[in-house]
Amino acid sequence: KQWYQRRVAITAGMLSEIEKNGIRSLLQRLTKEDLISLTDTVTNRAVTVETSKEAIDAIISFTMNVKVLLRRKKVRREHVFQYLAENQVFVPSTADKQQLIKKVMELWEQKSKESECSDPSVSSTSQDARVTTIEAPTSTTSPNQSPDTTVGSKASDVKKDNNEDYGQKYAEQWAPWFYDLLKQCGVNMIQDPSQPHGKSDWGDHHFWSDSVLNIEVTCGSQKTEENHSGALSVSRRLFSLVVRESIYLNPNLDRNGIKGKLEPSGMVIVTTSGTVHRNSHFVGIFNQAFGLLRDPSVNNNYRIKFTNLSLRSADYLSPSQSNVYSSYPSHLASSTWR
Repeated sequence: KQWYQRRVAITAGMLSEIEKNGIRSLLQRLTKEDLISLTDTVTNRAVTVETSKEAIDAIISFTMNVKVLLRRKKVRREHVFQYLAENQVFVPSTADKQQLIKKVMELWEQKSKESECSDPSVSSTSQDARVTTIEAPTSTTSPNQSPDTTVGSKASDVKKDNNEDYGQKYAEQWAPWFYDLLKQCGVNMIQDPSQPHGKSDWGDHHFWSDSVLNIEVTCGSQKTEENHSGALSVSRRLFSLVVRESIYLNPNLDRNGIKGKLEPSGMVIVTTSGTVHRNSHFVGIFNQAFGLLRDPSVNNNYRIKFTNLSLRSADYLSPSQSNVYSSYPSHLASSTWR
């Protein structure tokens, strides 16, 4: 225990408070199992932990290089992506993990500078205590990207936007993340049926405990509705939609397909539209709405409060398509859809 305390004292001066707080916020997105596994890796099994909090504390205490920590496999791209979005740093959904890490480092550097400007008492000694690492510069754009599609925008720039701009920008980042996460469940099921979740972060922790899901299915002249409430029930129903019924929701990712608005209450309303596929067939279109609220108990991160999903079969769109897309599963509007 004394050795561990000395270790904490030594590494305490290597990370700034902003970096510690940022790491803590980011790691809170990991499951307890992943945190314990990451603790074993970072500490080389020198510390035994039993809770998520103990694991996070140990990881921070043993971390001397932030970038090395963020590159760990347990810290997934989706964790970093969501952290940036919730800190008002908006990046293209195509950005890779290395680009996201670069934006995280820039965000923390900016916060550090703002903190220094607002607190002149910060001494140069405390700054010298931090470890500086030198790495080869990396480009923020791929060869096929134009300069105006560089990764992300500064948090300070976003603050200038009005509520409508913030809601739209957040929706354009959040929607691809959500549907990619849901899609991954189906991919994992194909690769390993015994572990459909695989490396996906899908689960009831993305939903409020009293969240609600409403599904409306229109198939020909038939229309059915189903309702689910509770984080576990809602999460499982959407999971079942993809894994057991082989439904793939392909959202239209431009501004015509994704809309977002920040309400005065703080709720972000996200609406999406796109096509529905089953196996290799186009079977219809969908519209979905989400209500996202910040949860102060989990570092003020957004969780899904409600979602309404409307599915319409292809033969409902126009009579001329009814023969072409007759492969649309007729059971969607029957009890087996549930």
